[in-house]
Amino acid sequence: MSLEPCRRHAPELLIIFFGLLTLIAAFGGVGGEVGSFLAAALDVSVFVILAMLVYLARIRHPAFRWIAVLWLLLIIGGFALAAAGFGILAIVPADVLEADEPDIDAVDLGLAAEVALLLLGVLAAGSVSLVGLSRRFRVWLAGYLPFDPDSLLHTVALVVILAMILIPPVPLLVSGGPPFLSQPILDLLFESGDLLAESVTLNAYTLFWTLIGSFFIAGACVRRTIPETLDRLGLVRPTGREILLAIGAAILLVVAFHFIDPALAALVGWLGIPVTDEEAVNLLFAGTLTLPGIIAASIAAGFGEEVSIRGLLQPRFGILIPALLFASLHAFQYSWDGLISVFMAGIAFAYIRQYANTTTSAITHTVYDLVLFALMMLGISF
Repeated sequence: MSLEPCRRHAPELLIIFFGLLTLIAAFGGVGGEVGSFLAAALDVSVFVILAMLVYLARIRHPAFRWIAVLWLLLIIGGFALAAAGFGILAIVPADVLEADEPDIDAVDLGLAAEVALLLLGVLAAGSVSLVGLSRRFRVWLAGYLPFDPDSLLHTVALVVILAMILIPPVPLLVSGGPPFLSQPILDLLFESGDLLAESVTLNAYTLFWTLIGSFFIAGACVRRTIPETLDRLGLVRPTGREILLAIGAAILLVVAFHFIDPALAALVGWLGIPVTDEEAVNLLFAGTLTLPGIIAASIAAGFGEEVSIRGLLQPRFGILIPALLFASLHAFQYSWDGLISVFMAGIAFAYIRQYANTTTSAITHTVYDLVLFALMMLGISF
């Protein structure tokens, strides 16, 4: 039986597959390991569907262009709602959220104003990200970056990146602290058992879907062969020299940030801005702090983030914008000192990706995280 019909209709088949996957994961009520495996796909499935709609707009019918834009708006809206939800959980007391009927007379006006500011900020950030739909803005940006301002794929990617840069810091700006380190959310995670849950399989599932999603978004089986996709993502078999370079760079970064992080914390504190609560961070990663846990988490973050950010995005959007995205995605768990640190680390990984390849930057990132997690597990402040 010929596989040519499958190749010819790969975008449609992928939309059906990831669409069903999303519906089952979100509404199917599947529990256990299967449920966890499917839930891990939610982080990438919506983006794969978006990319396939864009491909269909080019090879099937222009009407898919409008469907792609509508799906893009739904993604941004969903991401904004999620950020607002985490922000509200972090700043509104649990008894207020759990009340059957709100007591109007007991409403804290300051708290209400903070929630309103949070919602307004998220709405504003999502709206500003739509500037990527402006061709004039894209043409200006293309003067500095190697992307095509007339490509629909590059356009929707730019809007998504801008939204994911601008929206996550809003709860941090409004409340002064990252949502995941707030006491209400830590209490919620502790009560649900998620803080102490074994994270090995979850990290493995996340890595699997991140790699699969990155491959399809890069055009695998749609407009590129597997070898061409590997080349597009910068994934190669590392040489011994590249492995040594990666390990050496990781150790150097650990030592460098041993001095940089306290300096950043001191600067941020001096400006009167709350710094990252290291004890809360340790608690947040409690389920990871076993030997299998730190290995799985380091590989998942190292290879997943490098392939999706440095491998997929950097060749089109340069070093700075993906590094900002990399930092912003940590805004739910770190304060401004931590975000600056993550941004600087992202710049280092980006230059390794640029002058070597994604595999080398992924090994560097993995070893870097592995050392930090190991020190955290041993209770060593380095």
